[in-house]
Amino acid sequence: MRVLHVTPSYKPAYHYGGPTVSVSRLAEAQADAQVEVTVFTTTADGATELQVPVAQAVRDSGVTIWYFSRWTGDHGHFSPALLLHLWRHCRKFDVVNIHSWWNWVAFGAACICRLRSAKTIISPHGMLSPYTMGKGFRYWFQRTIGRWLVGEAAFGATSKQERLEIQSIIKEGRFYVAPNIVTLPDYPMAPRIESAEFRLLFLSRVHHKKGLEFLLDALHDLHQPWHLTIAGEGTPAYEQKLRKRIAALGLAKQVTWAGWVRGDEKWQLIAASDLMVLPSYNENFANVVLESLALGTPVLLSNQVGLWNYVQNHDLGWVTERTVPAIHAALNEAIDNPEKRARIRLEAPQIIRESYDPATIVSIYLDYYNSL
Repeated sequence: MRVLHVTPSYKPAYHYGGPTVSVSRLAEAQADAQVEVTVFTTTADGATELQVPVAQAVRDSGVTIWYFSRWTGDHGHFSPALLLHLWRHCRKFDVVNIHSWWNWVAFGAACICRLRSAKTIISPHGMLSPYTMGKGFRYWFQRTIGRWLVGEAAFGATSKQERLEIQSIIKEGRFYVAPNIVTLPDYPMAPRIESAEFRLLFLSRVHHKKGLEFLLDALHDLHQPWHLTIAGEGTPAYEQKLRKRIAALGLAKQVTWAGWVRGDEKWQLIAASDLMVLPSYNENFANVVLESLALGTPVLLSNQVGLWNYVQNHDLGWVTERTVPAIHAALNEAIDNPEKRARIRLEAPQIIRESYDPATIVSIYLDYYNSL
């Protein structure tokens, strides 16, 4: 089977967080399964460009990657060279998997694949949800031009929640659910050092979507002394807004800004935490949930995070509504239940590795590709 992934960004553009990482891991896992995998992408790396060979094939981890220059920066990613290359070659592949939405790479690729009658799957990675669309321009675009662009495509969701969100917008179509492939750390890590403080961790892109304001406002009068580490980056303006809020709440001494962390530093930070908190407005999946549980760290999620059903069904943490009182109550419940936290530390690593085995996930994707 010959599979083409079209995505506005690809590794090493880790600046973009989860979607870029997930697509890279999916492509490499499919290559490991003896699939012929190609990626068309841009040189996007935030405000800068990746220093990679342009408009020529690059081999990495069994995947053939074509990087193309873009004419527009974040988050348009307009790349005429990529779209021309796709027009010429899309019919050579058994399936074209387009990742993301709301950028010129995705729009152009969907248009070309429809005009060229290529077998197409669109994996929006949360970009076709009511939260992302709202009721403005995006809403009306999707009801008109966007409706035609996706008219012949199938849709890949990473969670049951995302599938329902897509179906609320795309009333007719073919849908399947296959989770992200997440690279999990070695386990166990070094023994944890106990602390009198309850160690909270937020590990994600620092963005309004993540609901950090709710968490900050919920930290008053907890049942135990606590410390929060914010690991991630956002725009300078938004980070400054959060810092002012933290100062106004009198929490500056109890909050550490760790910036973007990766590799062993990231795994050690997760393993040393008592609870990872993600009170997002919307998440189609959230890789960090699996990364945390794979190290035995319990999670506290809003019920808008794609994996909340999984966490709740396996009792691997706390799920709450995205309100200050609800998050505050859930934090105290987590503090007051060391037995549950100890059980999660013991059981979660094995549960996650069995549930999210890469070979099993790849087979889900390939079965659906074959069904087309």
